[in-house]
Amino acid sequence: MRAVLTGLRQEDGTFLSGLRLGAPAAVEALFDRFHGKVYGLAMSILMNGNDAEEATQDVFLAVVRKADRFQEDSGNHSWIYRICVNTCLMRLRKDRRRETVPIEGFLPAFTKEGAYSSPVEDWSREVERRIPEKEIGRVIGGFAGELTEKYRLVFALCDLQGFSYEETAQVLGLTIAAVKSRLHRARLYLKERLSRYHRDGRVV
Repeated sequence: MRAVLTGLRQEDGTFLSGLRLGAPAAVEALFDRFHGKVYGLAMSILMNGNDAEEATQDVFLAVVRKADRFQEDSGNHSWIYRICVNTCLMRLRKDRRRETVPIEGFLPAFTKEGAYSSPVEDWSREVERRIPEKEIGRVIGGFAGELTEKYRLVFALCDLQGFSYEETAQVLGLTIAAVKSRLHRARLYLKERLSRYHRDGRVV
């Protein structure tokens, strides 16, 4: 999903001016052009349809309310996705039912030289063969929901929503190196969780 942060481009000035005035046409254009992407991102983070829809509505209300703070920056709409991320984080922090898992215990061990201390199982083809695609998505979604915020966000943006490293760094206010590092660790965690699921046939 390239150029995911770009939007109205030449119409940005008129678009933002309309939002600042609360013009119905501008509000409708905002919803039409960004609802799918905002909802998809919210769903990737919250892993719950009702929560994602409520968060999406909150995002659009916040965008309209704060429109006077946004700059006309040649179609860059990272501010919309940043509001979405912050809105979802507030919901996660209020929801005491969700439990996160420290990922360190699921990551491979390394030698002093930085190499894997034991072979890393190549389980991906066997998982694809034995677990239906629909079930893989459900299982990965459940495991992704266990990730702590900093890992869940980069995984949701990069792997679930197709943001580039540069776009993800811009939305989250991170360096590209930090995005790559967190995404790598999130992927290692999910691989290990899927490996154990494949081996034991259940979520452990």
